[in-house]
Amino acid sequence: MTDRDYSTIWIEELDPPFVRIVSTSYPWQNAHRIAQRANTLARNYSRGWHCVHCGDLMPVWKRIDAKYCKEGCRKMAARKRRA
Repeated sequence: MTDRDYSTIWIEELDPPFVRIVSTSYPWQNAHRIAQRANTLARNYSRGWHCVHCGDLMPVWKRIDAKYCKEGCRKMAARKRRA
């Protein structure tokens, strides 16, 4: 098991732009990295972390620097840029 076990971070959406993030860590995980990811997720969600193409809220499991919520949005944006 790695420190990228995202089931240890829960996000509760309150009134926008407020979110509540709870994180737990187990002895075999890197607690510092999990706390660091939770803090960065909180910062992103408080700023309104949405998909560039469709505007949906980004899923928790996406990378912190992700721009698209799913592969389909990324492909549609690329097709739109080419046209």
